[in-house]
Amino acid sequence: MVKNEFDALKEVNEALSQIDEEARGRVLDWIYSKYKVTKPSINPLGDEAEKPQIKGTKSVTPKTKTGKSKVVLKQVKDLNLYPKGKKSIKEFVDEKRPSSMEQKAVVAIYYLIGILEVSKVTIEHVYTVFKTVNWIMPANLKNALHRAGSMGWLDTAESGDIKVTSSGENLVEHHLPTTKKEKGK
Repeated sequence: MVKNEFDALKEVNEALSQIDEEARGRVLDWIYSKYKVTKPSINPLGDEAEKPQIKGTKSVTPKTKTGKSKVVLKQVKDLNLYPKGKKSIKEFVDEKRPSSMEQKAVVAIYYLIGILEVSKVTIEHVYTVFKTVNWIMPANLKNALHRAGSMGWLDTAESGDIKVTSSGENLVEHHLPTTKKEKGK
C-alpha cells in the first residue's frame, strides 16, 4: 500500500524501469490523459542535488525541452491518395467530417487500410494524409495516435503497423459524421 507521494514515485519508477522506452512513453501518455494533467516542465522532486536516491534505482535526469530530440516526419512519396476507381482521401474526409485530432487519425488509418489496402500503416502514412487534406498538424502526432489508442479506436502497439480496432471501425462506419443528436449526448 502506498503511504505517501515518495512511496508512490518509488513504485512508479520501479514499474517503468522494467519496460522499454517506447512502452514507457505510451504508459506515461496514458497517465497524463487518464488523470487529465499536463506534462510537468520541471522536475517535481526539485534540483538534482535535492533528489533522494532510491536504493536499487538509477538516477535519471529528465530531458529538458531544449534537450529533446525532435522527430522529423517525412511524407510517403509513393502513396496515391487520389486513386482511380476508388474514393479519394478528400472525398472520404468530406463524407466522414472527423472533428477531433483522434478522430482524424482514425479516419486516416481506416482509409489507408480499408480503401487503399496499405498493408502496414506507419506514422509517416498518417502524416502524409494530414498534410494532403491540409489538417493542422498536432504538436506530437505520435501522442495523438496513442490517445486514439487509449480511446480504444487504434492499436498502436507496433509503430510500424498501426491498426484500426473494431471500435475504431464502428466510429468511422456508424458514428461519423457526428449528428447533432450524438453531440448532445
